[in-house]
Parts: sequence; structure tokens; C-alpha cells
Amino acid sequence: MKIVNRRLRETADESSARHQAIPELRRLLIFVTLLAVGLYLTIGLIVDAVVPRISFETEAKLFGNRGMWPLYDEEDDERLGRVSKVLEALREDSAVPPLPYALMVIEHDKPNAFAFPGGTIGVTTALLDVLEEDVELAFVIGHELGHFYNRDHLRGMGRAIGVGLTYAILFGGEMGAKSLGNVLQYVLQRGYSRVQEENADSFGVGVVFRVYGKTDGIEKLFEILEGKKDLPEWAYMFSTHPSPSQRIRDLKRYADELSN
Repeated sequence: MKIVNRRLRETADESSARHQAIPELRRLLIFVTLLAVGLYLTIGLIVDAVVPRISFETEAKLFGNRGMWPLYDEEDDERLGRVSKVLEALREDSAVPPLPYALMVIEHDKPNAFAFPGGTIGVTTALLDVLEEDVELAFVIGHELGHFYNRDHLRGMGRAIGVGLTYAILFGGEMGAKSLGNVLQYVLQRGYSRVQEENADSFGVGVVFRVYGKTDGIEKLFEILEGKKDLPEWAYMFSTHPSPSQRIRDLKRYADELSN
């Protein structure tokens, strides 16, 4: 075996290069993260500036339901009739956006409702099963109308496009970009979504009070969710939605403000 002696200077140089690479990699990671956050926030500001300038008429033309999916099964006629009655009553309020609303009953075992761009509102069968009074259902529909009023769905769509552009600009589809982007999106959207939900709750309480003259039962859905919640109260500080108990407290406060 032939032994080759290395000069100390060469060995030290290689070790030094490895030590220098770590801070460089750290600086690069910080730079990319800050750039991603900066791009996302910039796109968010652009979206927030553009969305209010999109009229409801334009939204209806761009996203209105054109028979792209069946809105409900024939056996859901009775349930849909009840939701339609509530929606028509709420539409009499001047604050409700003038969109061509369409309803969709979704077969699902969890009570929930959704707002889709253009005026489509989806409600689950479980929601209709647990909310027996019209005022209870009216608040949930009013909440979704609040999302239309505040253009939350359009803002969310714009920000999602912004995240996609950020991926493309920074990573070009490279491995790991999606994971990093998902983390950034969650952190940045957390407060944004909580504010959206609180504002939609406030809108829902207001429209129900003006149309029905009362707010008894508006907290029913959140009382049900509170009994079934999977997260402890403290964990909701990391969630994109306020906890059910917090929303119940807020709803009662909104209702008290309207009554006084």
C-alpha cells in the first residue's frame, strides 16, 4: 500500500470550504424565503386593489353557473325548496350583492356550507338535517352572502394564483417548492382567513336581524360544532378559523349590539 502524505494547508483549505458553504446555504434559504413572502404579499396587495373594482355583474358573467354541474338531485327538491325560501327572504335586504344565486345540495355527513364565485351556494345534507329553524339556516346562508359581499372568494382565488406564480418564479416546479409554498401560504393566510370569517359572521347576523327581526338560534351550528370539535381550545390559535366557542361569543356580542 502506498501512503500519500497531504500537506496540512490543503486539508485545512478543504475543511474551511465546507464550513463556508453552510453559512452561504443559510443565507440563500433566508433570501429565498423572504423573496417568496415579499412576492406573495405584493401579489396580495394587487389582488386586494383589483377585486373591489370587479363589478358583481362582471363576476356573474365570468363565474355564474351555466349548467356545468347538477345543482341537486330530484330527491333533494324538498330540502332545496326550504333553502330557496330562506335565500329569497335574505335577498330582499339591500346589503345582499345582486348576483344570480344558485343553490347546490351536497351529500355529506358533516354540516357545512360553501360560497363559489358567481353566486352559487352549496349546503350539505347534514347541515339541513341539524338546522331545523329558518333563522338558524338563514344565518348560515347570510354568512355565505357575507363572503360574496366582501369578495372573499375572489380574493382567495387571486391569492391562490399568486402562490402559483410565486412557485413558478422562484422554483420553476422544482422538487420541494410545493412544500415550502404550502407552509408559507398557511402562515400568511391564517390571519387573513380568520378576519374573513369574523366579517362574514357579522354580516350574517346583521342581515338575519334586518330580515327576520330576531337573532335567536344563529349560534346553533357552532354549538353543534363545539360539541364535535377535534381541536382543544388553545389549538385554534394556529387555525385559519376562530374556535366555535369564540364565534358563539362574538355572535352574541353582534346580536346584542344590534338589539341595543
